[in-house]
Amino acid sequence: MRDQFRPLLAALLAMALPGLGHLTLRRWGRALLWHLTIVGGGVALFALYDVPVGSTISPAEALKTAAALPTDVTLPIAVLYAISAVDAYLVGRADVAERRRADATAEAIRRRAASDDGEAERVGERAGDLSGANSPPSAAAAAGSAAESDARPAEVECPHCGKETDAELDFCHWCTEPLPWAEAE
Repeated sequence: MRDQFRPLLAALLAMALPGLGHLTLRRWGRALLWHLTIVGGGVALFALYDVPVGSTISPAEALKTAAALPTDVTLPIAVLYAISAVDAYLVGRADVAERRRADATAEAIRRRAASDDGEAERVGERAGDLSGANSPPSAAAAAGSAAESDARPAEVECPHCGKETDAELDFCHWCTEPLPWAEAE
């Protein structure tokens, strides 16, 4: 449930400070790009319209200047803020959808592994039934262990980096991020 609020939080933080919403989503490059775009665009617009900035003016003059900013300066900055917030919201929604897909994949892998373990036990039981009551119990154990040795660890795609990794690990050995099914245990 907490994941549902992440996109909204990212959008609100993007409105508070350029790039902050993307930082909460761990999108470092996008955060830097949005911050530099909005701040750089603001500085360029202020310089273009010769708006006095800095310690050369008194606080009262700064307040008058802020109230009298031309719309040619404030409108593009406001539009960039809004676009940044929408982008943070959409990226957050995409992350939530990706996590849900990864959770569904992990659940399918768990079910498949559980069914494979059940099949190995059934194969061992069938081998014991076929060998007769006089055979030693090691025949059933050998059949079960042979079926288990054939089952190799499933390779899955890491939801963070997209590379193939071992499903039995609790983390991706490429990007070292924890895998979703590791948190459930």
